[in-house]
Amino acid sequence: MEWFFDGLGTSLITLIIGLLSGSAIGYRIGIKKSIKQTQKAGNNSSQIQVGNDYNGK
Repeated sequence: MEWFFDGLGTSLITLIIGLLSGSAIGYRIGIKKSIKQTQKAGNNSSQIQVGNDYNGK
């Protein structure tokens, strides 16, 4: 089993750990950047949305 960790095995384990940690960090960043907006109005109402556009602008 020692030969497995000499090259290929180490690369595969590093790849798996990197994918898992990168996915977790990316998910947390995406959740924190999300903006939740709610609007309430009655019948025959007009609504205007005020705020910033966070799509990279």
